[in-house]
Amino acid sequence: MASIAKNVDPENNRTLTEVLEQLVQLPDTVHIAVRYTSIELVGEMSEVVDRNPCVLDPVLNYLMKSLREKPLASVSAKAIHNMCSMCRDHMSQHFQVLLDIARSLDYFSLSSDAAVELLKGTALVLARLPLEKIGGSLSDLCAVQVIALKKMISLEPTNGKSVDPTIWLDRLAVIFRHTNPVVQNGQSHPCQKVIQEIWPVLSQTLNKHQADNRVVERCCRCLRFAVRCIGKGSASLLQPLVTQVCILTYTCVVTSFASVCLEELKKLFALCMPTFQLLEQPNGLRNHPDTVDDLFRLATRFIQRSPVILLSSQVIIHLIQCAIAATTLDHRDANCSVMKFIRDLIHTGITSDHEDSFEVRKRLVSQAMEQHGQQLVTQLIHMCCFCLPPYTLPDVAEVLWEAMHFDHPMFCSWLENTLKGLPKEMSGGAVTVTHKQLTDFHKQVTR
Repeated sequence: MASIAKNVDPENNRTLTEVLEQLVQLPDTVHIAVRYTSIELVGEMSEVVDRNPCVLDPVLNYLMKSLREKPLASVSAKAIHNMCSMCRDHMSQHFQVLLDIARSLDYFSLSSDAAVELLKGTALVLARLPLEKIGGSLSDLCAVQVIALKKMISLEPTNGKSVDPTIWLDRLAVIFRHTNPVVQNGQSHPCQKVIQEIWPVLSQTLNKHQADNRVVERCCRCLRFAVRCIGKGSASLLQPLVTQVCILTYTCVVTSFASVCLEELKKLFALCMPTFQLLEQPNGLRNHPDTVDDLFRLATRFIQRSPVILLSSQVIIHLIQCAIAATTLDHRDANCSVMKFIRDLIHTGITSDHEDSFEVRKRLVSQAMEQHGQQLVTQLIHMCCFCLPPYTLPDVAEVLWEAMHFDHPMFCSWLENTLKGLPKEMSGGAVTVTHKQLTDFHKQVTR
């Protein structure tokens, strides 16, 4: 029931409401496995709750009570997150309860992922509060994390090792990422003051852990979402951010700051080579998905704004090779950024054909595709068949469409060569695909 609940149309379906009402009345004497599954089911019925807000209070009471029990804590936290995501407007009246839970996360027996999801849900509800309440509420929500970071900064390393701050950085990052209030033109952003107050703590954390690339990457990720949260309100932070990135670039291998320095073209070239060295390490791509995400977000911006400069540079070869290798990542954000970079790179050779730079762009993209097109198509087809999760397929389809639109005859050849190289039989001799199926597929894709 839990697996199909969110796919059942709740419109005019009284049965779903009745099921929900019965679930939240289950006594504590019921077997723990049944209670666990019932909480999962309640979480998946968040849309029913949104359409029937009269059941929200009993549902929340049921989930809050279960949150205090160790075997049920994490699944209850995820169910509360679902309620926050689907019922944001209705949940705003319960924000203080969510805030109290967020302040006491470490007193519950929650997994790290469940704690982060609870904070995500709280931030989503926070964004629906009146603007005048958002700043103070965000400060309260961040306070526990900021206090913990300050304490860690003041501690001396034990046996040469500092306390790991990543748990607090991840929690701050998810808060900033999902606090997106609607701010009209001319209004000051309610989160601006809070983030400006937190910046020195993040800066000190970076300085203390600059030799630990994992911590630096998480801190930069946190800063990225903080800057995105307040948008133009981050202008006052740019100078100290740029200063710090320049220092860190020459003291350690780090590139996550790239996403907050988009106006500085030279930063890409300064940061790319140490980034490639980092990602070429064993399991480098898998171990540093946030760096991959930031690198290709930055590269995409340059492709969009200064394509000829980037396409004419020597770094473009390394970027394309890195992008092809990174298509194997099953990290949602990183994979999406990589696919968008490749898609926009190819599209640069097609779009705006009335501009003076069109012929130069088309020639540079053509050179890149002649060199890497076959490898790209082969990699994408193999990844779709054997590796990548279904959610990546629409992005892959857009890349293949752009490649076909750019040079149809060459794409047909690349796809044919790739299909010929696919395994036709399993190790036991069973046929996996016939020649006719491959031919039909090729015709359908390229027609």
